[in-house]
Amino acid sequence: MNILEVIIFASSVVFGISIYWLESKNNKLYRFFNKLFNSKELQIPANSKKGFIIEQGFMPRFIYINIFLIFVLIVVLFLPIIKNIGIQYQYVSALIGIMIGIYLGNFMISIKDKSEEIIDQVVDTGKEIIDDLKTKGKEAVDSLSDDKKAETTEEKTTEEPEAPKKSARERLKDKGLIK
Repeated sequence: MNILEVIIFASSVVFGISIYWLESKNNKLYRFFNKLFNSKELQIPANSKKGFIIEQGFMPRFIYINIFLIFVLIVVLFLPIIKNIGIQYQYVSALIGIMIGIYLGNFMISIKDKSEEIIDQVVDTGKEIIDDLKTKGKEAVDSLSDDKKAETTEEKTTEEPEAPKKSARERLKDKGLIK
């Protein structure tokens, strides 16, 4: 591999990642061609994310990338600067680089989405735990204060009937120990 092939391969990997990322954000070009070539019954629904790259199998992606690279090759061959420099090797390295870039982009976006879901679940679980602690803490404080109130009311209720009791002197007189 010469240096030109390495440069083309590296830039095509980055280009593949950017294609995937751009199409994951917006698929207007695919919708345009879908409306142009398909009848109303066969067109994709409005909420579908399907595109040239997104939600496609390996072969449709491969075909779309080949068609794109053929158009690029036609433009490059008509440039007067380029004279038979082994364009077929650059074509293959660009094709492989773009396909690798697409799958890397798919991997990165799926990891990002999954990590966001996991973080959201952790945050929600943490909020639930904190809310449970707050409510259980309030319930514990309320139950402690209710226990104290109950004890004081029990003490008050037990003390009130004891108030009309006889004094110790009167009890000793009743037993006959004091005259």
